[in-house]
Amino acid sequence: MDKNSRVDFFISYHAANRQWAEWIGLELENKSYSVVVQDWDFRPGENFVARKSEALASSHRILAVVSHAYLTAPASRQEWTAGFLDDEGSRSRLVCLRVEHCDLPPLLDQLVTVDLAGLTESQAREALLHGVSQGRTRPESVLYPGRRTSTETLLRFPAELPAIFEVPPRNNHFTGRLEYLSTLQKQLANSATVVQAALHGMGGIGKTQIATEYAYRNAASYEMVWWLSAEKPPVMQSGYARLAEELGIGMAASQPGLREALFKELKRRQRWLLVYDNAEEPDDIYPLPNGGHVLITSRNPNWGAVATPISLDVLSESEAEAFLAKRLKSAAIGGASQSRDLARRLGRLPLALEQAAAYIAAADITVADYLALLRERAADALPARPPLGYSRSVVDTWILSMKRIQKVSPDGYRLLTFCAFLGPDTIPRRLLSTSASALPPALADVVASHARYQSAVMYLRRHSLITTSSEKISLHRLIQWVVRQRATQFGWPPAKVVDDAVSWLLQVFPVESGELQQAALCETLLPHVLAVREYAAEYDAPRQKLAVVLERAAVFLHVQARLAASQDLFEAAWEIAQNMPRSDASRIQLQREYGRLLQDLGRMTSARAAYEEVEASARSEPALAGSLAAVLVDMGRLLQEEGLLEPAKKRVQEALQLMGESGTLVEDRARAEGILGRIQQDLGNLPEARSAYTHALDLSVKAFGSHDSRVALRRNNLAGALHLGGRATEAQKQLSTALTTLENIYGSDHDRTVAVRLNLGAALHALGRYREARQHYEHARAICQGLELPGDLRVAMISTGLGSVGYDDGDLPGARLNHVAALEAGRALHDSGHPRMVVIAANAAATFERTNEVDTAEELIDTALTAAVRLYGSTHPRVAAIRATSAVVLGRMGELELAQAQAMQALEDSTRIYGSDHNRIAVIENNLGWLAWLGSSRTAAPTMITHFERATAASLASYGSEHPRTELIRANLTCLVRQADPVPLFIPLQIHQQATTVDH
Repeated sequence: MDKNSRVDFFISYHAANRQWAEWIGLELENKSYSVVVQDWDFRPGENFVARKSEALASSHRILAVVSHAYLTAPASRQEWTAGFLDDEGSRSRLVCLRVEHCDLPPLLDQLVTVDLAGLTESQAREALLHGVSQGRTRPESVLYPGRRTSTETLLRFPAELPAIFEVPPRNNHFTGRLEYLSTLQKQLANSATVVQAALHGMGGIGKTQIATEYAYRNAASYEMVWWLSAEKPPVMQSGYARLAEELGIGMAASQPGLREALFKELKRRQRWLLVYDNAEEPDDIYPLPNGGHVLITSRNPNWGAVATPISLDVLSESEAEAFLAKRLKSAAIGGASQSRDLARRLGRLPLALEQAAAYIAAADITVADYLALLRERAADALPARPPLGYSRSVVDTWILSMKRIQKVSPDGYRLLTFCAFLGPDTIPRRLLSTSASALPPALADVVASHARYQSAVMYLRRHSLITTSSEKISLHRLIQWVVRQRATQFGWPPAKVVDDAVSWLLQVFPVESGELQQAALCETLLPHVLAVREYAAEYDAPRQKLAVVLERAAVFLHVQARLAASQDLFEAAWEIAQNMPRSDASRIQLQREYGRLLQDLGRMTSARAAYEEVEASARSEPALAGSLAAVLVDMGRLLQEEGLLEPAKKRVQEALQLMGESGTLVEDRARAEGILGRIQQDLGNLPEARSAYTHALDLSVKAFGSHDSRVALRRNNLAGALHLGGRATEAQKQLSTALTTLENIYGSDHDRTVAVRLNLGAALHALGRYREARQHYEHARAICQGLELPGDLRVAMISTGLGSVGYDDGDLPGARLNHVAALEAGRALHDSGHPRMVVIAANAAATFERTNEVDTAEELIDTALTAAVRLYGSTHPRVAAIRATSAVVLGRMGELELAQAQAMQALEDSTRIYGSDHNRIAVIENNLGWLAWLGSSRTAAPTMITHFERATAASLASYGSEHPRTELIRANLTCLVRQADPVPLFIPLQIHQQATTVDH
């Protein structure tokens, strides 16, 4: 637009109504009007105040897009006031386009206002064009601004919902509550930064309905609105997972890194609203995302630390009467006094009034009839106290509705009773009918018949006892509570109904709950598992079957890396299983799976105790040979991680023998071969390790194809042996392929990728690609931090890896910080003789030697060497690597004779295992040259030159000519000519990481 030209309209609007302004502008320009829209015409770098002043002065008329946000913003007031200061004749320059239901201030109320709120797109278009023109007829239709083509992005009509919009259905009977809606509007829409508001009040007060109405009324202000059921963290996590999928975040449902990736994407998008419905505690949903708006509903008033609390009260008398007038026929109301009496009797609680109105309408009675029922039969109200936060008056309403349902639809009441003992939301409607055989006979007959099932649902919906979609049934928690309290009166003891619910879950919850293809069903059923767990304890229901259901759910959570939630369910299941016979197959399965979780949590002593008990039970029962083989493999892996290699090898070899005799599944044998390869690798038997790893990989590829996650884990294992054997390039290729496979399945931020990232970081470090190595280590650390898991075994190994990369990359301060962090994390979990502490201490010693903290380096390397000899024997390759570092520390201390002896022993042992062209040989020869330099006169030093020449040859053969370490060794070779000091090197150690114990 030419800055000096005269235009028809300046569109004045608040940022919250930008979509309205752009839609209005587009409609007017399509009809050949000229307009100024701030977001279209004001460009970065321009003087904003001057440009706005010019635009206001050059416009024939000002169109004010009026909303709550617009009326309360000082900048908006300046713009619409300008319309009164320079009227053209008898006509004001200002035209108000009201896009929300709001009261105008007296100055604006004098004008003719064009109301667009609540209109369809075509109606809004007609009203707009008629309002800005004289005698204008209805315009021709134009391209709907919300349509998108491949070459242009057009606007969405503001009254249309965003493309990403998951909110409960709007209540067509919603009445009043304007005060709270206005407060929310001011709190949320009037800030450019993140704003968080918390609606709180008693149950039934209308928190969810107000949040729902706000979301619909203000949908035009957002590009995305998403509803999260926040009562239980696992269910909320499922909501995060669905949102991530909608936003195209390539991650498997519910993994721990998902929230971090989702919040990062939300911060980028900004124009969004998240509703956390029915949150109980701030800690349950904290931290909250940045960049948009957050609305919380809760019975808990204590939200001041994270959000602005907004306390809700019951409806006013006028609002309650208006609601009943809107909800019921005038004949049913009878008179204002009767509706006032009913509202007073029910405490003007919105939920109670809704239920009363539903009953009156369904039974075709009057308000007076309903009041009589309350007076005559309210004595049936339950003697038990209702849940905290709920009014007793609501109970009377439920009871009347339930009594009617019992009469007119016994099938409906059976369904309602069963659902009352499940979670309140997302009860799978279709699954109930397809799994009828697992239900009690009376209910099975109902859901197996399409006609009876639909009739039962219809009656419950008519009385507002449930809400439904084609896929799910939901009901209010208070309704559930009332039904559970009344169950005994009608021949359904609560303990029996809980047992029925458990039996149904036992039938429908997948046995292979760790398999990826079962994740969606497991996620749907998880809230109901959590619910029956609570009810079983409350009503003292039989619990042996419940232990099996809890175990399956716990395995699902373990695979999803939701370890704290998994632990909670495993502990509950194990408490039940204590009363089962030790040889019970369900108990053995539970105990072994629990041991796997404990191992991943770093609780090695508890995990070992669990495995040993399973092993003892399985050995005593020949029929449990399959369980014996499985637990021997688990025990073998645990012992290997603890450095007890010979006992570990013995158990895994026995397991493989048992598997051969029993025709075990390929995947179990492949896992066992992989763990045997790891044990051989730690024993220093690299050819045997590669053989076992290769066999495991071949078995998995043949059984599952090359893109399966299990194949990726086998590649990860094989890469460890390749790396240690000096074949870092081959290791890097295997690891990159494995990582790509896992990312395609789980997403780039899933916990299952951590082990491969660690190993890939180490391989890239060995190849001299330090920046890439650091990126993978840091990515792995971010994923682990997202878990918020105390005692994560991998954190220390990530830190020691970053420290080693920093050492080689010249970042000694950063390297030192990372090694200190690794030592602190490792010492919190292990004693100094643990294999992990051996690696951490040896790597740290090299850096402390370089930073001239020689006493600390000596203490660390001596401890590491003593422990390594005890674990592996004096000639093990890991011991040789530690001797090489010890030689450097001793040389720095002036103990040259002892240093040279250590280095020569390291050279002898490493050459025997790896040959003379391995990168470890290059390091040790380099350090022998450095030691010779320390002891020489620094003139003629043939011994020093010989060692540096051998180091150069080995480095060229292993690292290659472009590797940073080759360049450094070459520089050392010429140190005499350059009159420069040579530099020692060290051999970075690592614990080659395996994925979690769950191998699905």
